Amino acid sequence: MHHADVAQALLRAVRANGVDGEAFNVADDAPVTALELLNLNGEPVSEGAAGRSLDDPWEGIADTSKIRRELGFRPVYPTVYTARDAGAF
Repeated sequence: MHHADVAQALLRAVRANGVDGEAFNVADDAPVTALELLNLNGEPVSEGAAGRSLDDPWEGIADTSKIRRELGFRPVYPTVYTARDAGAF
């Protein structure tokens, strides 16, 4: 998640009326793997890391429908790749 989108989400939450005590998930539209992040940052990948299976591939996937519906949140950089392509790394 890009810091510009985190800032947008925080501003929407603090400016909204009637959301005291509510929780909102904020996340990219498309999750990325640790391997993708390593590759995007030019970091080395440990031997065998790419072939390891995940225990639960859905672990850590956040539902952002509430913040979109109730606060009108739309990410400026919906994926790490859109941020990269925009030069926003």
